[in-house]
Amino acid sequence: EHGSSGKQIGKVVAERLGIPFYYKEMTALAAEESGLDREFISDINANSPKILHDLYLSTHVVQQAVAAQDRIIRRIAENGSCVIVGRAADYILRGHPDVVRVFIYAPEEYRIAKVMEVYGDTRAEAEKNIRRSDDARAAYYKSISGSDWGDRRHYDLMVDSSIGAEASAKIVEEYIAGFEKSRKKTHDNMTT
Repeated sequence: EHGSSGKQIGKVVAERLGIPFYYKEMTALAAEESGLDREFISDINANSPKILHDLYLSTHVVQQAVAAQDRIIRRIAENGSCVIVGRAADYILRGHPDVVRVFIYAPEEYRIAKVMEVYGDTRAEAEKNIRRSDDARAAYYKSISGSDWGDRRHYDLMVDSSIGAEASAKIVEEYIAGFEKSRKKTHDNMTT
């Protein structure tokens, strides 16, 4: 969710685990892959007016950008462990056996305060920008997956980031450590 510090938490987790972090980097790679402008790809969510989300997201050029992002996300995942933030990567990698899907959220008041702090928005601007961003993300996710963005049934872990970015990152790290231990145990049982 906008204002929940998801990018910051993802970056901390990647740094602590010593693995690559991808957010804006995917945009550059997808632009190179598709031949489309980097800013256009980066702003797919932001550019779609609320009332026209579905129509905008179904246009040929947007679908071309989405397909390029899909290919890049798959290629990144094939190269090994990493943290990918956004772009419906959880859905795109749904068949990959080693994916941990995390959704970062926070109470509205926390998010408003965070957006005001980070972007210098007034309270009214923060509320408007959170609504606009979350609506756009939900529409994008729905157009890619056919599912509701933030639906707990599609994630392995959901973290309320109002406990702070460092504490949230620690929860994610601990979950991943348990996930890896479980995967290793399953693998060891299958080979004995």
